[in-house]
Amino acid sequence: MGAATSSGGTIGASLTDTISSRALPDNLVNLVDDLATPQVPLRSGNLADQPEPETGPSPVSVRIGDIALEAPVIPVGVDSQNQFAVPAAEQVGWYRFGPRPGAEGSAVLAAHVDYGGKPGAFFNLADLRVGDPIEVELSDGSVLRYRVTGNTEYDKTDLPFDEVFRKEGSEVLQLITCGGTFDPNARSYEANVVVTALPEALVEF
Repeated sequence: MGAATSSGGTIGASLTDTISSRALPDNLVNLVDDLATPQVPLRSGNLADQPEPETGPSPVSVRIGDIALEAPVIPVGVDSQNQFAVPAAEQVGWYRFGPRPGAEGSAVLAAHVDYGGKPGAFFNLADLRVGDPIEVELSDGSVLRYRVTGNTEYDKTDLPFDEVFRKEGSEVLQLITCGGTFDPNARSYEANVVVTALPEALVEF
C-alpha cells in the first residue's frame, strides 16, 4: 500500500462519512471516522447503555510474521460521539462490543495504517496473502492460530459491514485498516482493507 500519511492523526475519515444510514437497521450507530471502519451494532448510541462484553479471555497481542508485526491489543469501544475509539499508532484495537477471538461470530481487530506521520500497526496489512498465519494471544496465556483466507480492498461505500461485524455464526477474525488512495483534501483514504482469517484447524491449503 502507499505510504501516504495522515495529517493531524486522522487516517480514514472517509468511510464513516459515506456509509449510508438508510442501509442500516435502527440499532446501528456510526463508527470512528478516524479509522474508516463500518457501523457497528449497539443497543444504544450512549456508552452508558452498552451491554457488558461477553466474559472470557480477551486478546492481548497479535503476531503476523509475514509482515513483521507484533503489537499489543487493547479492548476498545466508542467514544462520547459514538466514534470508534482507535488506539495509538503502535496498538491494535479489539471491538469489545462484538465477539472476542475464539468465540462464535466475527471478531474485529482494527488499527491505523498510519498516524501522526508514522506507520501504524496495520501499515503492511494489505501485503498479507491467503495462507499467511496469524496468532492472537489471549489474556489467559492461550494462543489462537488463524490462516488468512482473504484480503480485500473495498471502496468505502461497499464495505460489507453486516458480515464483518456479525455476532453469530462460525468463528472468523477480521482485521481492518484504511487503504486505497489518500485524499489530501479530504484528509482521508478512499478505501478499506479487510483481511479475513479462519481458525487454522478449519483451513486446508
